[in-house]
Amino acid sequence: MSQTQVQELQLEAKAHWDKALALASKDQAEVTGEEREQFVKLCDEAKALEKRAADISQIIQAQASLAQQIAASPTLNTGGPAKTVKSFESIGMMAKAIHAAKFKGIRDPRLGEFWMEKGETQVPEQGEGVQWASEQKDLVENIGASGGFLVPLQQMTTVLQVPGPTAVVRPRATIVPMTARQIQWPVLDQTTTTSGRPHWYGGVLAYWTEEGEYKDETQPSFRQINLVAHKLVTYTEASDELLADSAQSLEALLASLYRGAITWYEEEAFINGTGAGQPLGVVQPACAATIAVARAVAGAIGLNDLVNMLEAFHGSDGIWLCNRRGLSNLMLLNGPAANPSYVFMPSARDAMPSTLFGYPLFFNEHCPALGTRGDIILADWRMYLVGDRQAFTIDASKHYRFRYDLTSWRGVHRVDGQPWLSAPLTWSDGLTQTSPFVVLDSAVAT
Repeated sequence: MSQTQVQELQLEAKAHWDKALALASKDQAEVTGEEREQFVKLCDEAKALEKRAADISQIIQAQASLAQQIAASPTLNTGGPAKTVKSFESIGMMAKAIHAAKFKGIRDPRLGEFWMEKGETQVPEQGEGVQWASEQKDLVENIGASGGFLVPLQQMTTVLQVPGPTAVVRPRATIVPMTARQIQWPVLDQTTTTSGRPHWYGGVLAYWTEEGEYKDETQPSFRQINLVAHKLVTYTEASDELLADSAQSLEALLASLYRGAITWYEEEAFINGTGAGQPLGVVQPACAATIAVARAVAGAIGLNDLVNMLEAFHGSDGIWLCNRRGLSNLMLLNGPAANPSYVFMPSARDAMPSTLFGYPLFFNEHCPALGTRGDIILADWRMYLVGDRQAFTIDASKHYRFRYDLTSWRGVHRVDGQPWLSAPLTWSDGLTQTSPFVVLDSAVAT
């Protein structure tokens, strides 16, 4: 080992860094997957070269220090013919000898300075309460050259992951199979608001009359709802070597991850979707069927808010969806001043209830942040239409990136969704309105 070798390693490391910097300075939109892999490889190799140069430099310095120490040591003798103490073959052997002398009482004659520190000028003979150190070559697994390379590493084949949330909307919605890109469905028009008339029957009215009198004509009215399949996709490229060498089945892993991601994004759209190129979510102001209830206190969920949402709700199979940050608001609910015991949690000893006013309660990450519109939702999802044009499918192709030995994976799902009501239902008093979809608004009641 020489300083020249250190310089050569440092120059080689610099060349790797220069190449990596050239790749990093390119427009990222033009960088290929192969160039990204090359960038990572160049950085790793440069770091390894720098570490090796630093290690060799330390060894050279240690060897020089050892040589100076041995040159300055006097010739030791034991009362007989003079004996010249041989030097150590390596820094490691010298370290072992010092450790044995200090902690085991085994003295090595090559450690002349060690005896002089103890006030001794001669090396004791074997048998005078002293053991001579013998050169030991212990095999240990924590050092590669001493046996560590023989110990295999254990690699688990199961990928650890926290399970994603399960779907809440789809299992409760009305599913519509679609055999074409677009489907139209007739809906009874229940949007009228005239006072003193029922609006449940699409405009059909009845009149009290006498025998033989003129009968007023009445007829129902209809409207039409359109579902248009929107495409939701995932895409991944994997090298042929990874597919062949991976202990985990990459195809099965991607299928599981793709399915979870598609479910998550679909659920997000059913709740928050804009309706443009994706399903229409019930939280959006564009969803005319939703009733938004003003909250009593900004940034919080209170008992008055929940009661007002119940008052505006229409449905027999409703569920609550709530942002997780709303849990503390529910746990600390207080009743009105006249009845403060009216709370969500009867006792801290009991498990947290899974229902709120009799309807199942789910903490859902798709609900917007606490204090914003939709942080808590009360909905009967049977009134929400989900149009399935293409069930989730995964396809693989070796042809697109064949030149780069890459296999392409693609997951596709085509779906649409929206409430079939176009407005809240107005009761016969002409003022009261209810809906299967009620959300707490960000605005504060005045």
